[in-house]
Amino acid sequence: MKQFPEHTADEKTSFPPARMALRDLYRSARHLSSTDPYAPARLARIADQAEYFLQAWPASAWPQALHSGQALPARQTLLIWVQSAKREINQLGTTPAVTWSYPAWHRIFTLLLAALVHFA
Repeated sequence: MKQFPEHTADEKTSFPPARMALRDLYRSARHLSSTDPYAPARLARIADQAEYFLQAWPASAWPQALHSGQALPARQTLLIWVQSAKREINQLGTTPAVTWSYPAWHRIFTLLLAALVHFA
C-alpha cells in the first residue's frame, strides 16, 4: 500500500496556482443550470479558462494524485475532454438567440465537469 507523508498542523500544503484556479472553475461550473441566463456563454468561458490552466500547468509538475491517493488522469486526457466540450459549444453557438436542447447541455456540462472534478 502506498504511504503518504503526514502533514503537521502548522504545515500548509502548497498547490500550484493552476490547481486552485481549476478548483474554482469546477465550483463555478457545477452550480450552473441549463436555464440560467447566458448559461451557454458562461459554460464556454469556463471551458476556455480550463483549457488555459491545464495547458499552463508545467508537465514536469503534473501530479500522479491529488486527493488521498486517487489517481489523476493524464493532463492530455483532461485537455481532450475540455477541447471536446469547446468544440461542441462552438458548433451549437452561445448567442442569446440560440437555445440548446437539454440533452446537448447535459452532454457538454457533464464532459466539462468530468475534466474538472479531480480538482474539487
